[in-house]
Amino acid sequence: MRKIFTLVILLLIFSSTSFAQAKIAYVNMQQLVISMPEAQKAYDSLQRYQQALLKDGQALVVAYQARTNEFDSLQEKMSPAIREVRLRELEQSKNNIEEYRQKMEQQLSDREAKLTAPILAKAKKAISDLAAEKGYVCVLDNSKDIVITATCEDLLPAAKQKLGIK
Repeated sequence: MRKIFTLVILLLIFSSTSFAQAKIAYVNMQQLVISMPEAQKAYDSLQRYQQALLKDGQALVVAYQARTNEFDSLQEKMSPAIREVRLRELEQSKNNIEEYRQKMEQQLSDREAKLTAPILAKAKKAISDLAAEKGYVCVLDNSKDIVITATCEDLLPAAKQKLGIK
């Protein structure tokens, strides 16, 4: 029993020594990606796409408002059956606007993912290459509220330099 206890203590000492030698760094991935020229181009492209989608959606809203105004001005002259039909048409138009808004949000989200995927991959590769060059076993992203100790190295300046960002 004493030999097993001694063996466990020795294993703990040796394993903690090997963990203590592991180098850990950190980088703010959000700042790195934002500072990349490709990110600004992607943002501009996404803004143009959003404006085009909003323009189409605005046309639906304008048409709905015109129908609503027409209904409001003529509803007293309508028979109850016609009024009910027109109200259903207005409700359907309103539903179409909401459906378009949801589709627009999904399209924007899809476009954003498509545009940012290669940018994130490039940033991750630069960080991975830097970690390998400098002998780091782990690089933490401190843009996600991870506690960083004073013994960690910040790789953001080196990553920007590697990507040619000033």
